[in-house]
Amino acid sequence: MNSNSNTTSFATLTGTYPAVLLASGTASNTDTLVTSGATNASIVLDILFRNLDNSNNVNFDIIIGPTGSNTTEQNNRVQMSVPAASGNNGTTPLASLAGQVPVLFDMDLAGNRVITLESGISIYVRNKAALSGDICITVKQRNF
Repeated sequence: MNSNSNTTSFATLTGTYPAVLLASGTASNTDTLVTSGATNASIVLDILFRNLDNSNNVNFDIIIGPTGSNTTEQNNRVQMSVPAASGNNGTTPLASLAGQVPVLFDMDLAGNRVITLESGISIYVRNKAALSGDICITVKQRNF
């Protein structure tokens, strides 16, 4: 958080749910910007993945770093798997980054798992295989 937001930060949190759609047929190793930190910073509570392909799991690299640095290998934090039909059939739950990789998240003072995104810091995903179904990605985010 920058010093301008520090005095009013917790009184002025606004919830947003940015979402992106990765279309069926997206080529493997395609980087997609999912979210960026707001002017006075943001916190990410979770990133949720809905897989509209009922047959295939999809692996994603999670990249966190300065906007535009998605090709820098040290910003590639982890790979996660999104199960087939997750969030799409009433049986398989949405895939959750916080659920699969809680170590990426810090604990705030209230005990919530969060990733802090300063202005200029972004999260990208890289699909590791060509997509045979749409993937919907939603970020649970609060902006200062």
